[in-house]
Amino acid sequence: MKKSYIMLHIAVILAGFTGVFGKLISLNEGLLTWYRVLFSTVILLFALKLFKIKTLSTFKQKFDIAKIGMLITIHWVFFYGSIKYANISIGVVCYCLTSFFTAIFEPIINKKPFNPSQLLLSLLTLTGISLIFHFDATYQLGIGLGIISSAFAALYTIYNERLVKTYNSFQINYYQMLGGTVGLGLLLPLYLYYFPVDRFLPSLLDTGYLLVLALFCTVG
Repeated sequence: MKKSYIMLHIAVILAGFTGVFGKLISLNEGLLTWYRVLFSTVILLFALKLFKIKTLSTFKQKFDIAKIGMLITIHWVFFYGSIKYANISIGVVCYCLTSFFTAIFEPIINKKPFNPSQLLLSLLTLTGISLIFHFDATYQLGIGLGIISSAFAALYTIYNERLVKTYNSFQINYYQMLGGTVGLGLLLPLYLYYFPVDRFLPSLLDTGYLLVLALFCTVG
């Protein structure tokens, strides 16, 4: 099994852990994700300074990494949306579909033959999701958001695999989180117009959860 697929299974386990914060934090999915990437950006900037890791010199390098950061940011918005409109289990189960979308997207993006065995195994997960749809219609919105989330996670996995061959992991994470902070920050006014909230700032408890989420589940 490829290293990327092993990492994908590890990511599923981490998704379950981070999903708990999706329920604990009272902010909606858009604000939750924005504060997550914002806090992560600040922590990573300190890490770059602490370990004396050079920042990238050209705008093209920074932008190439930052735009991929928007993929993981959008993934998180839909992932937390899935959890908030359904539950943690639904969000994590749908996240397992990342392997299905990776098996489809990777050959297309990297221009290589499809792997029938990977597609077959991934279809088993899709079958499980279909059973959940049939079992309880009240979860359909959450499942739909979770499926979209897993598609963006697959795209991120594929494109991020190219970056790790060239750049330091701290550099990648920093510019991706910075890209997510700026990109989602620009979209938030429109997002909040259609999905209004009563509170924009996290509570003290939410801030603590966000710091743990950023430090141990994003930067770590």
